[in-house]
Amino acid sequence: MILTFDGATYSKLPAQIAPRTIETEEEYDRLLAVAERLTFAKNLTPEERALYKLLVTLIEVYERENYPIDKSEPHEILQHIVTTPTLNR
Repeated sequence: MILTFDGATYSKLPAQIAPRTIETEEEYDRLLAVAERLTFAKNLTPEERALYKLLVTLIEVYERENYPIDKSEPHEILQHIVTTPTLNR
């Protein structure tokens, strides 16, 4: 069975969530919660998968701008792993 994308159904999903460019931490948290709910939902419809992809894109842009990850050399990463204490050691 092939599921087809229904534009009318899809248009209702974003209308309920009102996704937009993330400008605040509150908006980030809200859209992240919706994306997490969709991540663990079973049997997403094509429309829900499209909404999920949109939310992930918005979240990735916000994180890239607000939580940049410094470039590290491989030996620096290994050194950090080796020197960081853990509870299980």
